[in-house]
Amino acid sequence: MQNPENQKSGRLKGIPFLLFLLLLIALYLQYSHVIYCEAIGLSSFKEIEKDVFVSREIPAGNHAFISETLSRAGERVAGFWGEKKGKAVVIVCATASEYERYCHSREGAGCSLGTLYGSSFIVLNLHGINTDVISHEMSHNELFGRLGWKKTTFDVPQWFNEGLSMMLDYRFVNARDSLERFRGYLREWRIRTVPPAKKLSLEEISSLNDFFNGDSRHVALAYLTAASEVSYWLMIVGRQGFREWLDLFSSKGDFASYHEIERIYRQRLPAPVHDNPIRYLGRQRPAE
Repeated sequence: MQNPENQKSGRLKGIPFLLFLLLLIALYLQYSHVIYCEAIGLSSFKEIEKDVFVSREIPAGNHAFISETLSRAGERVAGFWGEKKGKAVVIVCATASEYERYCHSREGAGCSLGTLYGSSFIVLNLHGINTDVISHEMSHNELFGRLGWKKTTFDVPQWFNEGLSMMLDYRFVNARDSLERFRGYLREWRIRTVPPAKKLSLEEISSLNDFFNGDSRHVALAYLTAASEVSYWLMIVGRQGFREWLDLFSSKGDFASYHEIERIYRQRLPAPVHDNPIRYLGRQRPAE
């Protein structure tokens, strides 16, 4: 007959293994999409060009169009960022289940993923095969590629990340001039915030969860709020100021440099710029 103490000891020894097993299951459920993305080369997806994988269910006759659209988006990204440095693997899905497997969501036309060890992926569904969606996701990847996972995840507010990508995405506003883009986004923002509609402050959409944790109206307003702020900032600092900010933020790692660069460039302007009412939501407007 086995000693009860030995039985108890045996059960206790099994607890660490059980906890480890539960941890592995939890990690898989949380990050299974990353595992699938990393293993895309072992899947049935066809690599139509370097690092571009397309579902077998997409006819071969569409492959050239996909490549051309990716090329146009890359040119738009290079024009805005100075050069395209992003190295994301692109995965084009044909079905909702494929998209969910690689993106971990059924929402949207595309998503971008970046890992702490440097891998990055852009996942698209059939609605995402257009220049606006791809440019948007490529811009996320450019920021990730330049700043790295830690800074992009913890130091950059989500409204800036999304607002910056909206500068290459012409679905809401297609004006190219920075002033006209700001006016266009602000006009759309005012339409969507006519009382009693709620307004979102930048602080309320600073995290990934806050930005997307709502219905379609919340997310659309979050995008417009972010795009209005970033287009306003770019109207003041321009592309040169944006690139200076990238260098400054990369070295200092403090997002306050966003406002430092703006102060420098604002002093160089020949006349006062338009106001941005979004900046005063939830706070008092400074006296003139």
